Amino acid sequence: MRIFAQRLHLITYQALVFAILGLGCVHAQQLPTSSLSHDQVDVVILGDSNCWIAGDKCTGEQGWPAWFVKLFSPASCRSYARSGATWTNTPRTRLNTAENIEVLGDDNVIYNQVMRLCEAVEAGEQPLPELIVVSAGINDAWFARKRPQAFGVSAFQAAHSQWCLAGRQPSQVLTLAEAVVFNCQLLRDRFPDALILLVAPAHATVVESKKTTRAGSIIESSGQTMDIATVRLDLLGPIKPAQECKRHLYTSDGVHTSVRGAKAHAEIICAQAGQLFH
Repeated sequence: MRIFAQRLHLITYQALVFAILGLGCVHAQQLPTSSLSHDQVDVVILGDSNCWIAGDKCTGEQGWPAWFVKLFSPASCRSYARSGATWTNTPRTRLNTAENIEVLGDDNVIYNQVMRLCEAVEAGEQPLPELIVVSAGINDAWFARKRPQAFGVSAFQAAHSQWCLAGRQPSQVLTLAEAVVFNCQLLRDRFPDALILLVAPAHATVVESKKTTRAGSIIESSGQTMDIATVRLDLLGPIKPAQECKRHLYTSDGVHTSVRGAKAHAEIICAQAGQLFH
């Protein structure tokens, strides 16, 4: 299976600001779009525990994927998310699609979710996706000591090192910016007709807000180098750490969404996804 691309197109972007559900604005690139109606779109979700809690079939209402299905009404929607997953890899990360430890780990990374998706499609267990949503990043910020190089390379540097990234093993992709570019290019090479949507993490009571925002900014700028939109839940979402410390309104524990929080996030994500399908 040929996965790695031989070149990356770098594009200049203009910011487009539009209102979304009265909660704020999304800054998005002028992106490729599809004329498919939603009921023709097969959706795949990769991510961490806030996706994982909805289950592989996206039915658990504490996770935003369940509400996304209700609002977007796709042809199908399957989650490959894992609790504890990070974008960033470690020097010990390897191809490992069987592990499911539900906590932070060397192989519990988006890369292995991408590989699981590829295996499922090749086995005929998963339709070719038209939309791939990747929602992760809070664990990269939360467990910074376990991912010490996470914030080490800018998105611009990551994009311009794509030729080098294409020849790397996942154990050599240690920064958040490089991991976003690396994994999105894997997805584009394997599923060239699919649209990709990145979802930056919402705030959590266990992570300094500035770290969450930094992670979100890196994810967004990395996506921009590849003409991929990012939904900034840290900017648009309703979760406010100070409020959640006093009373859990949109989370169940300060990190994971409550049903109310999951629905709010789904509305934001669905609105952005809808812009990709006219």
